[in-house]
Amino acid sequence: MQGIAQANLGYRFSPFQMRTILSNPATGTASANPAADRIGVMPDLRAIIQGDVVGAAPDVYLRDFPADTGDPHTGSISASPDIIARPNTVADPQGSFGEGSGTENSTTLGYEVEAGQDNFIYVRARNRGGSDAANVTTTVFWSPVSTLLTPDLWTLVGSRNMPNLPAGNVLTVFDPITWPAAAIPATGHYCFVGLIGNAADPAPVQADFLNWDNFRLFIRANNNVTWRNFNVVNNEPDPSSDPSGFVALPFISPGAPDRLRRFALEVVAKLPTGAKAQLEVPLYWREALMQHGPFEIDEKRQVLRIPVNPTGSRLLPEMLFPAKSRASLRLLIHIPEKYRARPYQAYVRQLFEKEEVGRVTWRLQKVEKAKVEKQKK
Repeated sequence: MQGIAQANLGYRFSPFQMRTILSNPATGTASANPAADRIGVMPDLRAIIQGDVVGAAPDVYLRDFPADTGDPHTGSISASPDIIARPNTVADPQGSFGEGSGTENSTTLGYEVEAGQDNFIYVRARNRGGSDAANVTTTVFWSPVSTLLTPDLWTLVGSRNMPNLPAGNVLTVFDPITWPAAAIPATGHYCFVGLIGNAADPAPVQADFLNWDNFRLFIRANNNVTWRNFNVVNNEPDPSSDPSGFVALPFISPGAPDRLRRFALEVVAKLPTGAKAQLEVPLYWREALMQHGPFEIDEKRQVLRIPVNPTGSRLLPEMLFPAKSRASLRLLIHIPEKYRARPYQAYVRQLFEKEEVGRVTWRLQKVEKAKVEKQKK
């Protein structure tokens, strides 16, 4: 281990560092009765090396948000800049999206998918480990827009292999994954889930996420998986979808994949003066919300409309979500016409035991009329 440290780190560990590393139960087998046998921990050298204590193993990762460095975090879990959907290919993916492109931290690249044609998913990744990563595979799934991306919502888009992902933490772009026209349901916005790994740093598989404890762990603590649930929408109301003058932002809030659990929803908006916001939820939520502020009832559509703070947050109470349930909701936003030239942001996040387990983020900005007409088609 000292030899590997010298080769990779340029120095040898002190006796204290060596004792600390070799006695770590996370990379060894602890004695069943250390007070009596005084053995302590039997170190597993393979686990120590693969755990990158000596800077030898590759560590490939996809970011959950632009400032993500690959460590466990408490930041956003749905705004990955590393999954980019486009209706056409680019001539130089590395030059367009890689290190030095100027797009490294953009979350608004490739937010829209065109129906009726092939689309292309670009994935970019980093390797912060001590050696190059050979034969790295990335796999992308899509989901309807949802505050909780449970695996029963995932549909495979495809996979790509990179023969070598160099060390050095350089943002490197995979060749595009083709999303065939026949597999795309309709023009619109989608959530994406990305996995990455190789033999030395394996990615989780879809079945791993069916266990709720694993799901919560993978959300923030596993850098081989990421989520993109960031949508750019037009802030001009569309009378055909909502004649009341609000921009309607539909999404779903699912239950856990294993059993009945309690969740809460929080809406956070940063809108201008005079803006209005409402959360539209199923009518059967009425009893759970009865003691938590005013709401309007729309019997015809079988929904409740809850007023939302347009310049702050609104936290709904915890409610029971049945396993694998999929409640359909809409966030309704109205921005005064004189303020529509600027972009604004709003999100809805789903909480479990006060911990965020998913969110949907919208960036509302003025979209050119020609583009709006194209979207409608």
